[in-house]
Amino acid sequence: MSRKYFYYLTLSNDYLGKVKEIKGASPYEVDLKATEQLRKWHEQEMRERERERIQDLKEQAAFDTERAQKRLSEYQNILNATLDVDDRLDWSSLEKHDAYPAFSFTQEKPEKQKVHQELGVPKEIKWLEFLLPFIKSSRLKKQGEADEMFTSRLEEYKTAYQSAEEKHEEKKKEYERELLENNQGVNQFRLDFESAIPEAVEKYVYMVLEHSQYPEGLELEYEVQFFPETNALVVNCELPGTDDLPCTVQYKFVASRKEVDEIQMKKKEYEAFYDTVIHQICLRTIHELFESVYIPACKVIVFNGWVHGIDRRTGNDFHSCILSCMAKREEFESLKLDRVDPKECFRKLKGISAGATLAELAPVQPLMDLNRDDTRFIESQEVLAKINSKTNLATMDWAEFEHLVRELFGLVFAGEGEEVKVTQSSRDGGVDAIAFDPDPIRGGKIVIQAKRYNNVVPIAAVRELNQVVTDEGAIKGILVSTSHFGSDSIAYAKDKPLKLINGNELVGLFQQYGYAVTIRTQSSRGV
Repeated sequence: MSRKYFYYLTLSNDYLGKVKEIKGASPYEVDLKATEQLRKWHEQEMRERERERIQDLKEQAAFDTERAQKRLSEYQNILNATLDVDDRLDWSSLEKHDAYPAFSFTQEKPEKQKVHQELGVPKEIKWLEFLLPFIKSSRLKKQGEADEMFTSRLEEYKTAYQSAEEKHEEKKKEYERELLENNQGVNQFRLDFESAIPEAVEKYVYMVLEHSQYPEGLELEYEVQFFPETNALVVNCELPGTDDLPCTVQYKFVASRKEVDEIQMKKKEYEAFYDTVIHQICLRTIHELFESVYIPACKVIVFNGWVHGIDRRTGNDFHSCILSCMAKREEFESLKLDRVDPKECFRKLKGISAGATLAELAPVQPLMDLNRDDTRFIESQEVLAKINSKTNLATMDWAEFEHLVRELFGLVFAGEGEEVKVTQSSRDGGVDAIAFDPDPIRGGKIVIQAKRYNNVVPIAAVRELNQVVTDEGAIKGILVSTSHFGSDSIAYAKDKPLKLINGNELVGLFQQYGYAVTIRTQSSRGV
């Protein structure tokens, strides 16, 4: 005799993907069966989840290991990675030839019929208007109002269209003017570079080094100087420290603990790894520059590698050159870089370093260092003492104005070790003065430009300063003007290392240091 069930309950477990119907002769029996089934499912789910977690850990460890090995491989192949790359600067890529967007006007042109419909002008019904003349009069009146509104709107449309067209044409001319200036600048830059003018050669080198693609996480900083009298290009490179390179070789799953351990290089392995990376950076930089700096005037490249670190014995910061190499073009270009041992090649070139490994960060004397006395600097003139409240900065001799600004910022940067120098106007590369702040954290080179304008400062001047900051490797650029800056210039400078000082602010700055001056431009009464 079969048992009859009067009570039912459906259970499910989404994780296991199971569904089961529980039957019983009483609610109590159903409840007992349901509780037991849920317990079994729960234990099964926990086992499955643990298996999945372990599998996930294994897969994640394998994935992370593969990624770590790939990263180490990229660092170990820093030199080979550049050998098939054309390192020359593409002059055409610096030019701009994009056409300015075509004029468009989105405002809808008014239509007479729509205006008539909007004002509810009735349609002409001749027979009705013949019988009832007042209907015709009413229609004509309404029609006249609609025609008048249409004419007004059409005039407004034409005025708006003409205004938009004129603004578009102004912006187009400004854009084309900037395009022309840019392309003329590129052509002049190329002529200066190929004529071996030092500032142009150095700017070119900075651009080449900036385009060089190193592994993620490896960022290098450079200082360069070209010495035409010796045909030598000197490069000072800020190298990564001994804690800055990746050192993980594996992520290992440990079954007994069901955890993943990170396995790192042993001390000697890491020192050898650091050695090969630094030597490859040296050879790679020399290779890229000999390949890209194609002018005959560059015959020798000196690479000095510098490192910031902490002396573990004293706790003091230090900044030392840890290797230096001088290479001649003919000798270097004969090397088969894809087959050399980086360290042995460095020795063949008679490069110098100290200590058993570069990881010791032992200092050496550079074979040839930068000349910190920039040849652009000239002796400053004393102008500040001659000015008074009648002095109109807007009409000063431009050379005197530049020296005056230099003196003003000499007061601003009057801290210990700080200095402001004025440059020659004929070869300043867009620089009127340079300030040096020796502070190891916030310090560096600051480019200053002084512009006498009577009208609003063009945005092109602000863009030029931003480019100069990049070319000079400066931390900030300051543009000083006797006029004012437009909203487009202020917006452009907002998120960049630029400081814009207008005429009012300039007068205030002089007053802050006890000097009364005035600015009377052609477009204002004075400030």
